[in-house]
Amino acid sequence: MSATLPSASFARELIAALAVHGVRDYVLCPGSRSGPLAHALAAAASPDRPALAPKIDLHVRIDERAAGFLALGIARAHIAAGEPRPVAIVTTSGTAVGNLLPAVMEAHHSGVPLLLLTADRPGELKGVGANQTTDQVGIFASFVRWAAESAAPTPREGEGRAARLAARVVDAAIGADDEHDSLPCMGPVHVNLEFRAPLQDDGGAWPIVKREPIVRARRRSIGLIDALKGTGSMHLPDKKRGVVIAGDGAGDDARRLAEAHRWPLLAEPTSGARTGECAIPGYVDFLRSERGQTVSGETSIVVVVGRPTLTREVQKLIGTAKDLRVAGHGARWREAPRHATKVVGRVPDEWFERDLGAAEPDDAWLDYWRAAPVPSVSGWCADRVAAEVVASLGPDDVCVVGSSGPIRSLDRVAPAWEPGAAPTLIANRGLAGIDGTIATSMGVALASRGRVTAYMGDVTFLHDVGGLLVGPRERRPDLRIVVANDGGGTIFGRLEHAGADPDVVERVFTTPHGVDIAPLAAAYGARHLAVDDAAALASALASPVSGVEIVEARLTPAPADPGAESTGHDAEATGEIPQVGSDSRPGGAR
Repeated sequence: MSATLPSASFARELIAALAVHGVRDYVLCPGSRSGPLAHALAAAASPDRPALAPKIDLHVRIDERAAGFLALGIARAHIAAGEPRPVAIVTTSGTAVGNLLPAVMEAHHSGVPLLLLTADRPGELKGVGANQTTDQVGIFASFVRWAAESAAPTPREGEGRAARLAARVVDAAIGADDEHDSLPCMGPVHVNLEFRAPLQDDGGAWPIVKREPIVRARRRSIGLIDALKGTGSMHLPDKKRGVVIAGDGAGDDARRLAEAHRWPLLAEPTSGARTGECAIPGYVDFLRSERGQTVSGETSIVVVVGRPTLTREVQKLIGTAKDLRVAGHGARWREAPRHATKVVGRVPDEWFERDLGAAEPDDAWLDYWRAAPVPSVSGWCADRVAAEVVASLGPDDVCVVGSSGPIRSLDRVAPAWEPGAAPTLIANRGLAGIDGTIATSMGVALASRGRVTAYMGDVTFLHDVGGLLVGPRERRPDLRIVVANDGGGTIFGRLEHAGADPDVVERVFTTPHGVDIAPLAAAYGARHLAVDDAAALASALASPVSGVEIVEARLTPAPADPGAESTGHDAEATGEIPQVGSDSRPGGAR
């Protein structure tokens, strides 16, 4: 059969053009209206792909919500490897599109490039009651970097429209043509693709597609004029009592910055900066201590790199900062605290330098923070599970962490690694939701070169259990999922809600589920292993994994502690706050 069907021809050109622009990963959900794309993807993913068809990696899932997070995980693995590129998701029309919203929201806030290719009816079938037809244009609102609708292909149009569309879509997803910021800002892009029947494959030839150039207005590079707030020198002021806070996605710049000024570094696990001699591994409990609260008032400058989200104590330190400098505050870096003295999209080179003539750093301030003891963990508890998971990770390993209790446990117990020795820690901290954690982990495992472990709570696991579904014809990743099962959302028992009536707390917050995870794992073809102590968990983590394995750490629910955001141990540094010149008093020289 010759290539005469417009929908099939357009789909082939689009997939070929996306490949030219670096898109090789696709997650497809079944549907009829998206049939032209499905046929093209199946051909390109086949070992016997047709001439000129690009080689792609295709993953098929029946649940669009899980598919969205699977694509998010694949894209996050590429970012972690230093090779960011968009991952495409293909759906049919109707509610299938709406199911992508949670993953799109997370991708938007965390700066992950996704291409949302949603199939739709042609214009003549809209607004007339056609089945599975709704208003898909603009459905993701402000959560996408760019959105467009592509009219149904016609027999009379020639080649080229799909290729131009592909170039524009990829460019928008990687942030090279952001219309509002001078800085690249990766994120999701939505293209609503109208297809008119017939929707089947036509056996046509694949086109030769060349890379389409993008013509855009010249963008300014980050520099003095691009600072959102603040004027004058970009150098940091000469202050001895500074603190560097590294939030999600901060990267090694935070470590370099802290070491350049000899300031303590408070680095969250997913910052990529919890390394080096200035990192304070016990900062959470130290800030909760009486002496730590005193130190907060003595801090003369706070520099935030990345987006910190885990503890109220860190937020308080930021909120009370006398001089606050912020760089790269998440994907939407403009959303920095309003009292910040200066906000920039990334760390300027000048921040690593000290003003000429400045006095040498005084290590007394840093040494005081270093005296904060690393929290000890005793007994069989969530912190012990986190400690065993951390101990099992090597520098080439990746760990996806659930965004509720587990990441806070890991924050308390993780050490400060030597530079280059830290594992890669990933969490969905854009919106810090628990949804999609299994699917995200599966995506990371499919795209990572090293060993991948996922660590989450039981509610997070059950919320996304459908993410375990991998069809018999699909590639199954090697992934170990550690589930800290304490019988419900016990993190709420460590928030202010714990003061309510116990029955109320249990029913509407803790929500015990009573699920037996073992048969659930078996239903999805995953190996299951239950452990009841640290030694058994350590042994399980030391063994090789093949396929998907669920290690269930069975815990007794922790008692309520309304005075803390999450379970911890009281820890105080010894000694008095050192006197370091004019910065020694609250409100001192700036």
